[in-house]
Amino acid sequence: MKLTADLIANSPATLNAIKEYELDLSGNHISHLENLGATRNRFDALNLCNNTVRVLGNFPELPRLQSLYAADNKVSAIDRDLARSLPALHTLVLSDNEIAELVDLEPLRELAELRMLSLANNPVMARPHARLWCVWRMPTLRILDFERVSMAERAEARRLFGSPEDMSSLAKTILDVESTANTFVPGEGLDEPEVDLDKQQSIAELKARIRQEMAQVEAMEQFL
Repeated sequence: MKLTADLIANSPATLNAIKEYELDLSGNHISHLENLGATRNRFDALNLCNNTVRVLGNFPELPRLQSLYAADNKVSAIDRDLARSLPALHTLVLSDNEIAELVDLEPLRELAELRMLSLANNPVMARPHARLWCVWRMPTLRILDFERVSMAERAEARRLFGSPEDMSSLAKTILDVESTANTFVPGEGLDEPEVDLDKQQSIAELKARIRQEMAQVEAMEQFL
């Protein structure tokens, strides 16, 4: 389905489980992101779960947007300008997508406010040292795949990869890998089966889990 201004205007907009004003575009067979300027920067959160999006990009400047839920898509590529478009983004859920290489995550480095990231069930997380790479490359992260990032992990990541100014040979090798990301093909994804209603429940549970984990991290930080 084409993401039109009419679809945006007629989609549910509610206060979600973590008290964000959210636009729900989930389950619409959307394969390409476009026309999101029609949101007029009115939302704290955008729900794109259960679509067929291949490239996470083509966002206008949305300085209010703080949370992006894009689980259960076909995302294999991330726009290098994502941080410029979404400067306040602190929560990004990309579970159950098709990101394959660690180098494909590089645009996320520029998200200065990114605190919570989920990449569960992406091929990239089966790569050696994937979690430690994310911890090292995205130092603002507090929660990765619903597990708090520990000081021990940060230290181990520095041992493996060095510093941004003095990278280890392993880090350089990872960055030299050529991206295998797929790009959007017009017309693909239009004949997908109907969305399983159980997935709508799983989205609600996902948000509740995010709220719980973030609350625990914030409580711990008060004592540091």
